[in-house]
This record gives sequence, structure tokens and C-alpha cells, in this order.
Amino acid sequence: MTSMQIMTNRCRLIAAALLCLLPLAAGCMRKQTMINAPLLSPYREPVTWAVAPLANETGVSTVDGLAMADIIAHEVQNIHGIDALPVQRVLDGMRAMDIGSIDSPATARSLARVIGADAIIIGSITAYDPYKPPMLGLTLQLYHANAMQPGDDVIDQIGTAASDASLHGFGEGDRPISSAAAVLDAADNGVRLSLEQFARGRTESDSALNWERYLVVMDLYTQYVADRLLRDLLREERTRNNQRLATANQRPAP
Repeated sequence: MTSMQIMTNRCRLIAAALLCLLPLAAGCMRKQTMINAPLLSPYREPVTWAVAPLANETGVSTVDGLAMADIIAHEVQNIHGIDALPVQRVLDGMRAMDIGSIDSPATARSLARVIGADAIIIGSITAYDPYKPPMLGLTLQLYHANAMQPGDDVIDQIGTAASDASLHGFGEGDRPISSAAAVLDAADNGVRLSLEQFARGRTESDSALNWERYLVVMDLYTQYVADRLLRDLLREERTRNNQRLATANQRPAP
């Protein structure tokens, strides 16, 4: 075999290897795109959400539910089509209502109306460990300010079609409209890979720790967890809206 033939065969082997790697690379790119994809509102019209200070259910006294609410509100602000009120506005509304905490869905909806929000997120911190690898557990519940109640002749202001109370999540235990909960531990390999892909889209490549800053700065890790839960919350809202529209379309014309 001549040297030219050997070189040709080597080129063919390299080309074949590259072709085999292309689907894997494309799959990785698709996965990273999904994780870093922009958050989109499920509503037709722009709306405003608020975030209340989170309750601490961890037993760790140093957890700051107000600071976490600020981080979540900042992530809500990144949702295209949804504006977020400052958490200070929520605190002002609670003072105006003379309440120290939100202890019922009715209070949550009243507070949302007082501060001029279409919906409000009420949450709690269920797990917290700021040391590398960090762990954070959150529960987020979304309450609409003007959700229909049993017996009310009111149409939900978020969305475009009327529906019965059951589709709004009320009437059976007065549940939130949508909810999301998770405990994300960076010691888990899947969480770590997801965090790396999330962080690489937000981190300067020339920083000392690069994406691993998100493993050592708890506020940054909280951004990641908030983003994950907001995606779940928006997915629930999108499903709920689709159900409402389908139900409205099935009703006979008057």
C-alpha cells in the first residue's frame, strides 16, 4: 500500500469518526438549548406577577426567605410576557393589610389585588445547604388575583376563555392554580450536569471558577433552582390554559 493510500484511508477513518460524533454533539446542543431556552409566558396578554417572602421550613435559622423571594422575582422578570413587581411592593401591601404572613389562599388573592398583581407566588424553603455541593428545596404556589370561586359570576382575568371553577383549581380544598416543588442537590450527577449547562449560558468564560461559581455562591445556585421551578410552573399554567380553551370550544354556542 502506497503512502498516498494510507493517507487516504486515515482521512476516511477520521471523517467517519466525525460523522459518528455529530449526532451526539447535536443532542448535547439540543439539551443545552432546552435548559437555557428563554422562559415564555403561557398567556396571550402581558401580565404581572408578584413573589411573597418565602416561609422557612428547613429548621436552619440563617435562611433568608426575603432574599430568596428577591431572586425568584428577578427570574420571573426574565419571563417574556410576564412582569414582576418588586418584593418591597409585596411587603408594603402586607403592611397595608396589617398581616405578618399569608396564611390562606383568600389572603393571597386579596394581597395580589391590593398590590395590583394579576397573580402572586407563595412559597416555602424546604431544604437548604449552602456548602459545596449545595442543596436547595423550594415549593412555589401560584394564586391568581381574580380566580373564579364557586358561586361567583367572575371570569378569570388571566387567559381568554371562561371556565368552571374546577379548572381553576378551586372548589376542592381551595388549592393554588398551579404549583411546583423540588429538592435539587448538586451532589446528584444529573443536577450537576443540568447546573453546568445552565451556568455556562450566564458565566463569563474567563472567570476564575467559570461555571463552578454556581456551586460555591448560594445566590447563584438559587437562581438555577428558581429557573427550574418556574419552568415547571409555566408548564402547568400552559396546560391549564389549554384545558380551559378546549372546554370553552366544546361548549355549544348560545
